[in-house]
Amino acid sequence: MKDKKKKAAKDKASCLNNRRDFLKAGAAIAAAPILSGLAASVIPSEAEAAASAPAPSGKSKKILIISASPRIDSNSDALSTEFMRGAVKSGHFVEKIRLAEKDIHDCLGCCSCIWKPGACVQQDDMTDIMQKMIAADVLVLASPVYFLSFNGKMKTFIDRVCPVYTQLNGKEVYYIASAAGGRHSINMIEQSFKVFTGCLSGTIEKGTVAITGVWEGGEAEGTEAFKKAYWMGLEA
Repeated sequence: MKDKKKKAAKDKASCLNNRRDFLKAGAAIAAAPILSGLAASVIPSEAEAAASAPAPSGKSKKILIISASPRIDSNSDALSTEFMRGAVKSGHFVEKIRLAEKDIHDCLGCCSCIWKPGACVQQDDMTDIMQKMIAADVLVLASPVYFLSFNGKMKTFIDRVCPVYTQLNGKEVYYIASAAGGRHSINMIEQSFKVFTGCLSGTIEKGTVAITGVWEGGEAEGTEAFKKAYWMGLEA
């Protein structure tokens, strides 16, 4: 009996240490200056975008877009659709997943995936999504700003990536965001995204597409951010 109790205590301590290390890595990224996305903040004119648009290279990438907005006509979702349209135009294989349409449960914090990486005890839509993330060359994370961060659906999704996060190596990543507030809101959601992507190995940040000062659905359409989303997808 004593041996069993000792083993249980040792397993629990190991689990806590693993999770503490995971959180430390995220905190270190969050504390770093927000540098990525600055180069992408200069929005090209339509003529410049057309002139610099690459022709399909024959080397197609697998691009997975994760859109967290609960609204079908949301601005962040519309920007992700434009990104997808540009990427498809360049000959890439693109899939957009709307988290609001998926069955994704909260992480149970059971540590099962620590002992058995790649597997989760829960059987829901994350099983398929995680495999698509592993196969993807490019990940695009899109969310509206909720209290200076991404929304709850994106957070639940990120928590559930724990079983495979060590397998998400060398991914190119883009961030898409919409906010009713100003640039500070975008800086903060970028920082939140980087806490996650900074825990992945060899992440290559490619840029951010964001729109501010929007409340109602559909306001992003036709804006410079809308054009930029298409252009960045074209060059992905």
